[in-house]
Amino acid sequence: MGVASRRSRALTVIIAVALVAGGCGDDDADAETLVDAEMTVGVLDNTFRPERVEVAAGTTVEWTNGGRNDHNVLPVEGDDWGVEATEFAPRDVYRHRFTEPGEYDYYCSLHGTTTKGMVGTIVVTG
Repeated sequence: MGVASRRSRALTVIIAVALVAGGCGDDDADAETLVDAEMTVGVLDNTFRPERVEVAAGTTVEWTNGGRNDHNVLPVEGDDWGVEATEFAPRDVYRHRFTEPGEYDYYCSLHGTTTKGMVGTIVVTG
């Protein structure tokens, strides 16, 4: 079988699977309840990337420590989310689901202050 024939056959299989999958499920189901949205923030040495993200309410934000150092993720206001450095070593992941609209400023106290250095903001829209 030639390359063109294999590609054609693969495309046919992909289309068939998509059609079958599209026909399955409950037509009344809310798409947001089926798939949780997620946003990833990279935590590198001395920076959050991106520093500012905008997400819809109900989105889970994931911080992934891709740096060489321990870090923390601390809210500037409140204490109902965040992770301490003892639980956020290199290659660790921290997740928090934001359900209420608002602006959530955070920082790493090991590499900055509440306003300078390693800081970030999550903007949650309604």
